[in-house]
Amino acid sequence: MDSIDLHDPHWFPVDLSVRERRYAFLRLDESVVEASSFLDTRIGAPLSHAVPCPVEAADDLPVSPRVGWLLHTSYCGSTLLARVLHTPPYNTCLREPLVLRRLGDARHESQQIDRVTGPTIALLSRPWHAGGSVVIKPTHAALNAATQMMSAAPGSRALLLTSSLDDFLVSNLKKSAESQAKIPQLAERAVQASRFDLLLPATAFDPPDMLCAAVIQWAAQRELARQIAAEVGSERFRVADMSMLLSDLQATALAAARWLQLDIPETELRSRCMLEGGRNAKATDAAYSAAQRAEDARFLERRFGAAIARAKEWAERHILPHMHPQAIDAASTWTMT
Repeated sequence: MDSIDLHDPHWFPVDLSVRERRYAFLRLDESVVEASSFLDTRIGAPLSHAVPCPVEAADDLPVSPRVGWLLHTSYCGSTLLARVLHTPPYNTCLREPLVLRRLGDARHESQQIDRVTGPTIALLSRPWHAGGSVVIKPTHAALNAATQMMSAAPGSRALLLTSSLDDFLVSNLKKSAESQAKIPQLAERAVQASRFDLLLPATAFDPPDMLCAAVIQWAAQRELARQIAAEVGSERFRVADMSMLLSDLQATALAAARWLQLDIPETELRSRCMLEGGRNAKATDAAYSAAQRAEDARFLERRFGAAIARAKEWAERHILPHMHPQAIDAASTWTMT
């Protein structure tokens, strides 16, 4: 433990046991943050070499005032925006650190996370460059702990990315069978966190197929976003829809940077948009674009049109009437200014 410098962001908390109040640290080069799709178990670093450290060692570490949040529901382009906003030395964007998934898991299991949340956010907020800022992008599975995370950084702002029901259903159709099999678990997690179950009729808990189960996940995540907004206050929280991102990546990135109070030169942001807008955000060696995504979506809509229509009709009967209006129309209600 003596070799770990908790003031140096290169010493990165790659894991956390909430129950045992213990971190695992690795010394990371900044290129690992850039190259790794996510900073969870998929990080490009040897997790087996991590060094243990008690949470108490970071108790007195201050939270940087220059930290912001990129929150998101599922399948909404958040990884693309996170890559655009990653502009060292001006800003470092941490994509889905495993320690935040651990906080979300612990809260889902009704463990107390207050005593570990502050030190964890302090560690993640450490600037990687003098005068630079940090944007933290938790996994959507940690939305249930978003209020506590933001409370640990009182001056911080959050932008939440989401997507329409149509886009969400099409995105689920693109996923592997393994990913689709996780939908019921993710739906249950979001329902529990948002207490959406208190609003739903019994018929809503017996979805006839995978896409209808995805409707519950979509709705519960939107309800959870509405709840977070109410808890942290509109002066700290904005919502953008994926359609804004795909239709004008540069305008959305510039607006996001302004809202999150990031001191990134406009020329740098535009350059990042050109680079990241032309490749797959999760597999950067592969070319991709908004136009290609739109063509893929049209293909899936033609192939699975009947299944999509059934899911939307099921949503109209069993889910949408029980949602808050602000959750249904989230992005137009909470647009960025």
